[in-house]
Amino acid sequence: MKLAKYRPRHAKPKPKKHGPIVVGAAAAVALSSQGTAVAGTYRVRPGDTLSRIATAHHTTVASLARRNHLSDPNLIYVGKALKVPGGISSGSSAPSVHVVRSGETLSAIAAHYGTTALAIARANHIADPNMIVTGARLRIGGSNSAGASSVPSTARTHVVLSGETLSDIAARYGTSIDSIVNANNLANANLIVVGQRLNIPAGGSADVEYLLESEAIAHGVETSLVKAVAWQESGWNQSARSAVGAIGIMQVMPGTARYINNSLGTGNLHVRRAPDNVKLGVTYLRHVMDLTGSERKGLAAYYSGPGNVGRRLKSYQRPYVNAVQALKARFR
Repeated sequence: MKLAKYRPRHAKPKPKKHGPIVVGAAAAVALSSQGTAVAGTYRVRPGDTLSRIATAHHTTVASLARRNHLSDPNLIYVGKALKVPGGISSGSSAPSVHVVRSGETLSAIAAHYGTTALAIARANHIADPNMIVTGARLRIGGSNSAGASSVPSTARTHVVLSGETLSDIAARYGTSIDSIVNANNLANANLIVVGQRLNIPAGGSADVEYLLESEAIAHGVETSLVKAVAWQESGWNQSARSAVGAIGIMQVMPGTARYINNSLGTGNLHVRRAPDNVKLGVTYLRHVMDLTGSERKGLAAYYSGPGNVGRRLKSYQRPYVNAVQALKARFR
């Protein structure tokens, strides 16, 4: 199902006699003061947005939209009952078991069950979420998942898994190595221990994947494409810096960031903040795809600038474009 472009607008009362009302921009009501969902459902309240509901239930806008067959995630009505990931509010549901099929990714499995790749990785002690084996049996959610059935945006503690580095953890939470080092008074950033509990400084995203999905939907770009570009560029690592000065998850050049802010209406986004970096990158990706008229040429423009894209891709552009398009399958 192709989703309409998502914008963080707010729910309005469902009209009684007339057609859908375009949602407006009233002040949002904090979900934390509204209670939790019961029996796997949430009833929409005034001021809600799908983004806030997704955050409160530790899932994504894309997952909620698919789960509830919403063709336009901007249109939700007060009083509508939405299906949300089961077992999160009660903490007592039995876990599901998923047998990995050929070609599946942890991201795709997480989206199907309304959770996140990191949550499944934690629940199954997977050191590398990008490496899963066909036939493996994965525990999904449930009361025996040691509280790892979700990654709430307000959770600021991370338990170190086998094989993780501080760089991996910083990238996952959309923060920097230095921020985690300072928050935990670590003497050596290269020395962390399995089972160690790390405080994650506030202000970053709880999950880079959530950032990528949210911005992809907001700009009408395939989520798999955005994730693939981010992986090709940085491995989803906000701490990444290139030799030519590109920064962060989407490897945005400071000059490109200024152009996006000034010419594409993003305002005053900062390339060194993970949420801003993703928004800048996805905004620019959407722009160059529209400018060039195709995904392949848009990717070439993202890589080397729109002025360097002609009728045919150049030899140095094709490997990058092919690599990103091949990566898309991993994130579907």
